[in-house]
Amino acid sequence: MSSKKFGKDKFKVKNEGAFKRLQNTREERGGKEELPKVVFSFKDFDVRQIPPGQSYEDWQNDGLLSTMMAKLNAISQMNIVEALQQEVIKIYSDFPANSEFAASKHISEDVKWAVIMDVGGQKARIAGHVIGNVFHVVFLDKNHRFFITEKKNT
Repeated sequence: MSSKKFGKDKFKVKNEGAFKRLQNTREERGGKEELPKVVFSFKDFDVRQIPPGQSYEDWQNDGLLSTMMAKLNAISQMNIVEALQQEVIKIYSDFPANSEFAASKHISEDVKWAVIMDVGGQKARIAGHVIGNVFHVVFLDKNHRFFITEKKNT
């Protein structure tokens, strides 16, 4: 039983040229495609629901506007997956049933409603909706009235 794969020639290369690479012919592997960063739109900001929401002036007077801008700046350095993983954005999908706000009529019913959490404290939120990597700001909610939850451990 003579076989070249087990004999003395088992490591012999049949075609020496097979291992020579031609100059400048290397194909680059496609790297991990980077997702776009989160951006913000204020075109859907709803001033008709104040209260329960607040205006920019209200947040300025309460010292929250600069905190909000710093938070938005930090989030704009992330893509939507990172923002969700770090729990700075929470997506609810449908408009919350337990809310003091009403769904704005000028916004499509099939959007994914979401909030930016912990804007200058645990209560303050920015409520809106997400389309792709764009967070559309709709309400400023310093009193946590957009998605009302029962208090835990109190």
